[in-house]
Amino acid sequence: MVTIIPILFVDDNRELANIFQFYLEKTGLFTVHVCLDGDDALEFLNGNEVQAIVSDYDMPEMDGITLLRQVRNLHPQLPFIMLTGNDSKEIAIEALNAGADFYQNKGEDLEIQVLDLSHKITILVEKARAEAAIQRKDRILEVIGHTAGRLLKGENFYAEMMVTLRDICQVTGAVGAFIGNPIQHGEELPGDVPNVVTWWTGEGMHNGTYPKDIRNLFSDLAIATSKHWDKDEHFILTSGTETSPSEQQVLDTLNITSVVFLPVSSGNERWGFLSLFYKESKIHLSDPELYAFSMLTKLAGAARYRAYMEEYFKNPVEKSLVGVFLIKNNRFIYINPRFSTIFGYSRTDIIRSKSLPGLFEEEDVELVMTTLSDIQSGWRENGHLEVKARHRDGSLIYLELYVTMFRCNDSPCLIGNCLDITARKEAEEKARASEELLKQNMLTSLHEKETLLREIHHRVKNNMQIIASLLRLSGFKSGNPEVHDIIRDCRNRIFSMTSIHEKLYETDDLVRVPLGSYIRDIGNRIILEFEMEEGRISYVVLEDEPVLVDINTGIPIGLIMNELITNSIKHAFPVDGKGSIEVSLSSDNGCKTIRYHDTGVGLPIDFHSKKHTSLGIELIHNLTHQIMGTVSFTSGSGMTCVLSFPVQHRVTSFS
Repeated sequence: MVTIIPILFVDDNRELANIFQFYLEKTGLFTVHVCLDGDDALEFLNGNEVQAIVSDYDMPEMDGITLLRQVRNLHPQLPFIMLTGNDSKEIAIEALNAGADFYQNKGEDLEIQVLDLSHKITILVEKARAEAAIQRKDRILEVIGHTAGRLLKGENFYAEMMVTLRDICQVTGAVGAFIGNPIQHGEELPGDVPNVVTWWTGEGMHNGTYPKDIRNLFSDLAIATSKHWDKDEHFILTSGTETSPSEQQVLDTLNITSVVFLPVSSGNERWGFLSLFYKESKIHLSDPELYAFSMLTKLAGAARYRAYMEEYFKNPVEKSLVGVFLIKNNRFIYINPRFSTIFGYSRTDIIRSKSLPGLFEEEDVELVMTTLSDIQSGWRENGHLEVKARHRDGSLIYLELYVTMFRCNDSPCLIGNCLDITARKEAEEKARASEELLKQNMLTSLHEKETLLREIHHRVKNNMQIIASLLRLSGFKSGNPEVHDIIRDCRNRIFSMTSIHEKLYETDDLVRVPLGSYIRDIGNRIILEFEMEEGRISYVVLEDEPVLVDINTGIPIGLIMNELITNSIKHAFPVDGKGSIEVSLSSDNGCKTIRYHDTGVGLPIDFHSKKHTSLGIELIHNLTHQIMGTVSFTSGSGMTCVLSFPVQHRVTSFS
């Protein structure tokens, strides 16, 4: 939106003055008031807004130089351009020495002259506005500096903001102001930090009536303009076609034309706005003014936040049962009483002469320093440590330390909590000692149980060997070969069970045995039991990887292998009694497979395992079902039996 510049044009030649007025206003940049002599110009200047003066040099009664000097006495910064039809260097020098900003001859081409004059006026007005804005900025900053000094001395926030708003209005020409959020002022409780501070001059009379409750009117305006309040940047509400009826009603009641709103943040949240009320129309804020006002919003937000923090946070922190501290540039800037009590030093002693790492035992100093460095560098967000320290009386104390970082006035600060956990550590130490004693007792008991379990396995093996020996003696006494074979088969079955107990008490596990070694021992013992010549039967056990089984799976497998090996020795090699037996173990997705193969004569043509009624085959099927496995028989270049079963580690109970 273009701002129209009001100009005062002074020339005793009315026709020429009217022509200049016409062409200047035709640009759309200016409004021009014409005066025919210096006295009329001074009188008009006294009661009207003028941002630039263009004056003829040669005029009766009061020439342009005299008018210029009087204007400079009244308005030192007002732009002034001297016009003359006399192309004289002396006149130009005289005008410039008297304070004229530009000197211009009246030329023949009036349009070019008006364009040149327009350009010069625009430059001068913009320069004057910028200088005025800078001056206002300096005066505003002076007010802010005074307010900041008073607030740092602990003066009341509400009272100081009232004075500051008054001084700002006087500097900027505003007739009133508020800072905060008047919409929420009704929620304040007695003793609360005020949520809005207001100030109004006595110039708010409208039709003989002074707005009695200014804050309520400010609240009405805030509600009416609530659609603008989600903005994070400043905005200006000016009376005119863009205002809503509710907004215009409040503006009319306050007898103002424009309101400037600038957001104010308190802490990390927006508190409200700084609002300035003007009678004149205001379109924009210059950069210097905006900078100065932003300084005021930062000061007000910080001061309000400080007042709020002291009211709602500092007092609770002072009474906290946890030590609280703040560190800036590696020095304490605040500690609460509890932090002082934990170490036994006064707050003054700690702040003046102690550093955080220096409070702890030497073995923990490097850990604390590294943690603080990592947090300050951004490598980690926070730190949680358990450290040791010495109380002032020399006693050892255990502490839990929490540290994190935040920024205050664009500077990094560390904030932390310190908790005395000495009592907890002593209780944990006692519990740890009790736990260690209990652990030792449990290990002793476990060792005793392992010894007892080994003894049980050993005695079971010995008892079963005694039974096998008794059967062997009975076989010697019997002259019947069939009885002798039956007793031998029983002895082999007993040995297959005896062997697993022997393996169990020889291992550290006491629960599982290596299946390959177990099967290898069973086969070698059976071949030995048949008293065969060395080399007649080749017996090999192959395994891809060690397979471990518990006693519940091992005994059935041992009995199955006993039946298979015995059957091969008896029936597979009838011609010369020679051949080979190969057993291979493999694993696939938790399922174990035993492949048994002999190079004998193979199975009978009419053999069907499920229909075969021999004791050995029935025993194999029953034992396979017991371990939830499957078994199959095939014939070709000997006999092949494939046994598959899942590995299940079941706990064996003894009663």
